[in-house]
Amino acid sequence: MKKKTSTILLSVALVVALSACGNATENSSEANQTSKQENGATEEQAATEKPAETKVEFEKGVFIDLEKENNPLLNEQIKAVLKKNLDAQVNLDEEAFRSTFKDLKTADAYMGTFGGEYKFTKIYNISEDKTKDQILVNVTGEMLRDNAIEDAAITYYFAADAEGKWSIVAID
Repeated sequence: MKKKTSTILLSVALVVALSACGNATENSSEANQTSKQENGATEEQAATEKPAETKVEFEKGVFIDLEKENNPLLNEQIKAVLKKNLDAQVNLDEEAFRSTFKDLKTADAYMGTFGGEYKFTKIYNISEDKTKDQILVNVTGEMLRDNAIEDAAITYYFAADAEGKWSIVAID
């Protein structure tokens, strides 16, 4: 009987020990899962958070002296309209920007060109399109986009109305 009791006690002890080990493994597995979830969340946060970008130094403005431009195609009215448009673009003055176009419909068509940070530095070219009675003024400079400075070149198309008033009819 002693041998039978000893075997039963040993069996019970073995069952208890195995049960405890199984429970420990289960707890360990749960702890690992929780740890992985927490690490996953931290990694996910790190992936979605952008590293601090260094702000590029950019001086926006109009740095063209239109008074020094001597091209006979660039009359005083065109100079005034161009200056107003460039200043409006730099200062994000929508009303002034719109007022430089021949009419509201044309202004509406070119509102997609409005906005952004510009530095206008030079009149690159002035030419005449005699087939359309237009003066084309190509302005160059830089623009800031996505924290990077890019070259910018914009062509303004000017035309006079029946009264001889010059305005912008297109931008390219």
